[in-house]
Amino acid sequence: MDFVRYLFEQPRDPDQVVLLGDNLTVTYGELTEQLNRVSGWIFQKYGKDKKFLILADNSLFFILSYLGIMQSGNTAVLVETRPSLSDLKYIIDNTVPPALFVQKKYLPALASLNAEFITEETLSSMPETGLSPHPSNLEKDEAVAVIIFTSGSTGTKKGVMLTHKNLAANTESIIQYLQLTGKDRVCAVLPFFYCYGASLLHTHIRVGGSLVLTRKAFLGSIIKDIDKYQCTGFAGVPSTFQILINKTPFLKSPLPSLRYLTQAGGKLADKYITMLSDHFPDKQIFIMYGATEATARLSYLPPAMIRSKMGSIGKGIPGVTLAVLDENGRKVKAGELGEIAARGENIMKGYFGDPEGTAAVIRNGWLYTGDIGTADEEGYIYVTGRSKNIIKSGGYRISPYEVENVILSLANVIGCVVLGIPDDLMGESVVAVVQTKSGPDTSTTSEKIITHCNRSLPSYKVPQKVVFMDQFPLNSSGKVDAMRLKEIVINAGNNEINR
Repeated sequence: MDFVRYLFEQPRDPDQVVLLGDNLTVTYGELTEQLNRVSGWIFQKYGKDKKFLILADNSLFFILSYLGIMQSGNTAVLVETRPSLSDLKYIIDNTVPPALFVQKKYLPALASLNAEFITEETLSSMPETGLSPHPSNLEKDEAVAVIIFTSGSTGTKKGVMLTHKNLAANTESIIQYLQLTGKDRVCAVLPFFYCYGASLLHTHIRVGGSLVLTRKAFLGSIIKDIDKYQCTGFAGVPSTFQILINKTPFLKSPLPSLRYLTQAGGKLADKYITMLSDHFPDKQIFIMYGATEATARLSYLPPAMIRSKMGSIGKGIPGVTLAVLDENGRKVKAGELGEIAARGENIMKGYFGDPEGTAAVIRNGWLYTGDIGTADEEGYIYVTGRSKNIIKSGGYRISPYEVENVILSLANVIGCVVLGIPDDLMGESVVAVVQTKSGPDTSTTSEKIITHCNRSLPSYKVPQKVVFMDQFPLNSSGKVDAMRLKEIVINAGNNEINR
């Protein structure tokens, strides 16, 4: 079964609302009618087995383009909405799309590209084709449905190829452990071009639920949206919750309609997980772990275990085997370090046009995530660091996560990223980039932070330098852009930043 047919497989009331937002109300009947028209038009004009790039915010245009491309027997290529022209040209040169689905507001930035553009106006004026929206080639589970371009640790763009089977398998697993039904409505602030955001779209359409599309500049406005639209779910990356907790009245809001919150896309500091748990004792809080290469989700920590397994990413989701393996591919003993690896039907087909890169991460049927971790006696897994982010200083290997948690335990510190900065003597020096609650507040000084670290950490893990910033740079997915942050710190040298 093709993925789009899978999403709409269950019968539902055509008058039921599926999409809501500012000046937006779309029913399932309207969505399927428009989707079939778009899909038929794409198939009639371009045929099948092509790759079409999409550049758009969360919108009806994105959804129709994304699902219409897949339903027509083609592959959707997802990119962030703020790509550099060089990155965009690289992706276009490699995928050779016959046309680009681009939200009209982004056209001026792409004026130099010699390409055919399809916009909202194009979709709204499409005629009925009378063609079947389900070409027969989509019966093949292994056909590539989507390619998501994501930055590797070196900045090189990698195209993650996900099949119809990958998407369906991961969607079914997420629905199962979140216990989603047609009564669920999620407030979607995460972009759909990001695998975590796309999973919200997939799961809620599959169960006949609904989504509130909100991409407002001020995150605090989502508090009103959750109440206004009676949302039952909310999903965010670490920076989403840190901003909500520190910059908005989120923890003063009862949000009675919310049934659950989910967090993934990086490690949220223990103190913030505790704050959420304290304020929302009646809501389920799912701490999750995943990767684009795994479609979206790999593991979750059951809400009831947040306190007893603080800091854990839990165990594999239904249908996924998650393990910590040594260099020989054997499971490590409890407490020992190894690389986190996964098996399941959600694991990508591979990197587009990169068989060597694929072979480097998929070995003996396992996806090696690049994350270093350990498991306890009960099999619950803890991430201790990213293999490529481990700081090597004076012969020691240092996990940034451990140092960040110590610094974040200070009451006035609301954000911390620990980096390894090139150093002629040590190889890399440990540098902490810190955001404080009140901006330029002299009560939290470099000396105070370093003294606090000295009390809790061995000397080789204590930062050699503390840099203060008012705001961390974020990427289009809302996560801290560590590469950009590192560039800023290196370029600043001995100067303080925004302080």
